[in-house]
Amino acid sequence: MRHAEEKKAARLLAAKRRDSFPEQQRLAWSDTTCQQTVDWLQQRKEPMISSMMIYIPFRSELDTTLLIEWCWRNGISVIVPRCVKESHTMELYLLHAWDELVPGAYGIKEPDPATVKRWDLAVQLPDIVFVPGLAFDTRGGRLGYGGGYYDRFHDQLRLAAAEQGKQLPLWIGLGYEAQWADSVPMDEHDVAVDAVITEHGMTRGRAAWI
Repeated sequence: MRHAEEKKAARLLAAKRRDSFPEQQRLAWSDTTCQQTVDWLQQRKEPMISSMMIYIPFRSELDTTLLIEWCWRNGISVIVPRCVKESHTMELYLLHAWDELVPGAYGIKEPDPATVKRWDLAVQLPDIVFVPGLAFDTRGGRLGYGGGYYDRFHDQLRLAAAEQGKQLPLWIGLGYEAQWADSVPMDEHDVAVDAVITEHGMTRGRAAWI
């Protein structure tokens, strides 16, 4: 019980702090972070990625717009989640344009399931998954929003990877440098990130081999 209260308090504090950053500062940090991410993708030794899963920004989250549009220009498939509120799970869709988004659960812009094509994990895994967060630590800790959507999705991803005999996609946080915490409270089911990218570049968490 104490740990649950600790996480709730940490979320409230981290959300208040992130919301306090001026909008223009957040946008500047976001643009630089997107460019840092592009630079990292272009410098990797592995073949260029063909797909990435990425969130649509909401409220004070780091804005992923520039990264998404760079993917579209370079023929990289952009996969975005849709929250299913009843089951606290996520469905994936292949996004081609901004006008394919409609208000969804919690007011977040999501793919319109009536018109946008579903992405089937059983057929193909995304090469990389970019995740939002309220706070991160250098050991790979990520403080989420408490709904468990990304943790449940990671379970789906792990099962699909095992069935296909493939490695899990990289699981990378996107955030502002000001979102670092000394230590993020984590439960057993919480998924650690492999790395975090901010406006200062990449900080490796549990995966020094990236």
